[in-house]
Amino acid sequence: MMYQNFPYGIFNQDYLNAYQMQKEAQRQREQNKNIADMVKAISDYCEAARKVDPDFQQIAFNACLAEIFNQSAKDNGGMSR
Repeated sequence: MMYQNFPYGIFNQDYLNAYQMQKEAQRQREQNKNIADMVKAISDYCEAARKVDPDFQQIAFNACLAEIFNQSAKDNGGMSR
C-alpha cells in the first residue's frame, strides 16, 4: 500500500513539518502587524496630545485615565473595583 498518496500523505512527517512552519510564519506575520498597530496607536495618541490646549489638558488626562480603567476592567473579566 502506498502511504504517500492521498489521503495517507497527510500523515507524512515532511508534510506535517511544512504545515507547522506555514502556520508559525502566519502567526509571526499577524503578531508583527499587531505590534505595528500598537506603535501606530501610540504615535497617534502623542500627536493628538500635542494638539490639546493647556486649559483642556486635565480633562484629556482624566478621560484617558478613565479609558485605561475601562480597558483594564475588560482584561479582568469586566469587573471594576
